[in-house]
Amino acid sequence: MAFNFHRAAEGIVLANSHRGYSSCAPENTFPAFEAARLAGTHCIEIDIHLTADDRLVVTHDHRIDRVSTGHGFVEQMTYPQLLACDFGVKYHPSFAGTRIPLLADVLRWAVENGMGLIVEVKQRNRQDEFVAALVALLHEHPDALGHIQLLGFNHVLINRVKAQIPQLTLQVVTLERYNNQLAAVQQSNAGCVCFEFEFAHIDDLRAYKNAGLGVRMYLHEMKNGMTPLEQYDYKFGCDSRPVIIGWMQAGLIDMLSHDDIPYLQGLIEEAGLRWD
Repeated sequence: MAFNFHRAAEGIVLANSHRGYSSCAPENTFPAFEAARLAGTHCIEIDIHLTADDRLVVTHDHRIDRVSTGHGFVEQMTYPQLLACDFGVKYHPSFAGTRIPLLADVLRWAVENGMGLIVEVKQRNRQDEFVAALVALLHEHPDALGHIQLLGFNHVLINRVKAQIPQLTLQVVTLERYNNQLAAVQQSNAGCVCFEFEFAHIDDLRAYKNAGLGVRMYLHEMKNGMTPLEQYDYKFGCDSRPVIIGWMQAGLIDMLSHDDIPYLQGLIEEAGLRWD
């Protein structure tokens, strides 16, 4: 059964865990994915890159230095070389031995557990090879198509994948406000839109929903001891909480995304909605 990413009309806002439950486990690893599932969420955002030997792996940065014991660029390393690196011990010694996941394994896990995946494309180079590898992988796992939305800042690149797999749903990132926001999104063949607070406007959110699009709001990570909403209030001189709560109550947000799952669940419950 396909995963339903858009449930605002049912009074449900999905708590979308960013890179898994990455506030309590190493980001973009199976411990983080399992922690998110056990915390009661059903929707996870992940990031993918292509290795030098054309394997699709799950990690955020172009370099592996920040999150692993290794050094170098994902695209310049083979999968066996990446497997030799520890992707958990830098987060905490209790996660020592954690390996970088293959996208194929994460897709199987999502289908088996009824999870939805927002799969963000991070590829900058070797884009022809990336498209070929992702198309081939999705053809090998047709059941996974109903469990994913392909996300990207590079709308051209993700549309190259959709051109070969028309049934694939795209989610596009919008970090600006265009003169005709809906038209810009529709020209990118989006089924869902990801937005951030800075340039969000209720007129655009209404336009998305009236056009039948899904909507995901990304909340920034904790910084300097401040929650995302506290950061917005500090930066913009506004009270963001009632604004965001109001958007959810109006059925304008299908997914709320952040690293801290209880924080997400609390905001959704504050709006009087369900997060399951």
